[in-house]
Amino acid sequence: MLFLLLGLGVFALDLWPARGGREGHVIEVTADEVERLHARWTAQWGRPPTGPELESLIAEAVDEEILYREAQRLGLDREDAIVRRRLAQKLTFILEDAGGAPSADAVDEYFARHAERYRRPPRTTFDHVFLSADRRTDPAGDATALLPAIRAGGGDGWQRLGDPFMLSRTYAERTDAEIAGMFGAGFADAVSALPEDSWSGPVESTYGMHLVRVHDRTPSRGPSLDELRDRVVADLREERRRESGRAAYRALRDDYEVRLPAANGQGAGSRP
Repeated sequence: MLFLLLGLGVFALDLWPARGGREGHVIEVTADEVERLHARWTAQWGRPPTGPELESLIAEAVDEEILYREAQRLGLDREDAIVRRRLAQKLTFILEDAGGAPSADAVDEYFARHAERYRRPPRTTFDHVFLSADRRTDPAGDATALLPAIRAGGGDGWQRLGDPFMLSRTYAERTDAEIAGMFGAGFADAVSALPEDSWSGPVESTYGMHLVRVHDRTPSRGPSLDELRDRVVADLREERRRESGRAAYRALRDDYEVRLPAANGQGAGSRP
C-alpha cells in the first residue's frame, strides 16, 4: 500500500516554492515525506500504519500545509509575537549548530585556558556550639565563659552544651561559599582563619554566637582533565555553539540596514 500511495501522485507536500501552477498553490507530496510520516507513526505506535491510516496521515499533512501557507499569506506570523519569537529561536538554534565532537587537542587547550574555572575550592569540616541571641542577654559573654570548660571537657559532651540549633551541629567538607550561605559571610571568614583541632570563639553568625572546632581543611586544588573530561567537552562544545551562532548572525546582520525613528524631529536615523 505504501508504494501504491507513492505512485499515485495525488498529493504533493513540499515546503519549498512550487514549480509550475499558481505560485504557492501546488502542494507536492514527496516519497521522502510519506516515508517520514510512516516512520513517525511506527515509532509512536510500535507498528506500521495501515493503508487508511497512512492516507489519513497524508491528508492531515496536506491540511496543515494549506493552513500554514494561508496563515503566512495573511501575515499571521508577523502579527503574533510568540510565533515571531519561536521562529527567531529556531533559526538561532540552527545558526549555533557547531557540528561534531571537538578533538582531543582542542579539549586539552580549552582545559588549560580555563583551568581556574575547574579549580575546586577549599573545604572545611567543623563542629559548633550555638548560643542564641534571642535567648540570652549576652551570648558573646556566655560563649567566652563556656570556652575553657568545653576545651577541658573532651568526648561528646559538647553536643549537649549551648542552645538548640535549627540546623546541624557538625558540617563536613563545606566550601566557604556554602558556609557563608548558611551562617553569613563574617562567620565563614572567621572559620577559615581558625586553628584546627581546637575549640575557638566566640564567632558571630546571623543567628548568634558560636564556639567552633575545625576538624579538617581540604585545600583548593585543580583536578586533572581525566576527572572532568565529560564536563570540559560539554563546556567547549557550548562555547563553540555560541561563537558559531554569533558569527553566523553577524554575517546575516551585515545584509540589513536598520532605520530608526526620527529623534527630536531631525529625521529618521539609521545604522548598518
